[in-house]
Amino acid sequence: MTPLTPDVEVGFRVTGPVKTATPYLTRLFSGGWPRTEDWPAKNVHTDEEFARATGLSGRNASGAMMQGYLAELMVDMFGEGWLSGGSFSLKFVHQVGMDDSVTAEAAVTDLSNSGQGIAVELDVSCKNQHGQVVTVGTATGTIAAS
Repeated sequence: MTPLTPDVEVGFRVTGPVKTATPYLTRLFSGGWPRTEDWPAKNVHTDEEFARATGLSGRNASGAMMQGYLAELMVDMFGEGWLSGGSFSLKFVHQVGMDDSVTAEAAVTDLSNSGQGIAVELDVSCKNQHGQVVTVGTATGTIAAS
């Protein structure tokens, strides 16, 4: 994706690549650190039995994985400067199961001039393969002045 330019308009929408929450990647992401002989840590993300004992239908992906998918989209939109100057406010509203596909999305909702360039506010979300919102929130970033 091409980073945002100063001529971006309110309403502009961006969709990231489809990601799959595989059992392998979820275990790697949520297994804990350091990797000892007890790895991975048993939790709702790594252990089917543990997840069912908590009342879930099975293992699920970590909300932080969805945050990572959205962070990747923000870096694509604003460049690496987003990592030190951007922000999120997110809610994880639906379980993401093993092998669910997830797509990060963003829509520009406001633009204003700042000392560093153009401040951009966005509505952001992740949706599963059924179009169901699993993560929702807002983000900010800056298009650097040229």
